[in-house]
Amino acid sequence: MRFTMAVLLTTILMAPVWAQNSGACVPATTHGTYSVECSGFMSPAAGAPQVPVSVLGTTTGDWGGTFTGSAKVSLGGTIVDQTVKGTLVGNSDCTGSISYTQKINGQPAPTLNIVAHTLDDGKEIVGMSVDAGVNMICHLKLMTRTPSGQ
Repeated sequence: MRFTMAVLLTTILMAPVWAQNSGACVPATTHGTYSVECSGFMSPAAGAPQVPVSVLGTTTGDWGGTFTGSAKVSLGGTIVDQTVKGTLVGNSDCTGSISYTQKINGQPAPTLNIVAHTLDDGKEIVGMSVDAGVNMICHLKLMTRTPSGQ
């Protein structure tokens, strides 16, 4: 009887905590600034052979799921500056996708389309490009959370 009462009491006391961390993802799950690291291969132009690509930068997600970021990109050994902006379309199971508009060295570049998994209550995001000619995976790690209302 004591065991049953202890389990019941623990269940009642822990219910608010479980409700707050249900494992479901919402746009606010990814608010904050992330370190971005990507690597893989991509074709620098239509029909061109793939070359190694690596990316190192930061991106910030707002409370509505919109991300803006900047990075240094090595494309076949040539270093360029990249800026991106896009909105994560997330699912409650923490999968989703994002289409980034991007600029390379200040010039418009093709849209970058990513499928992603949000992990550990938004502390990490893993993404993979789904664009033709691109074989790249990205790891985003939370650096800081954005304060409420920003």
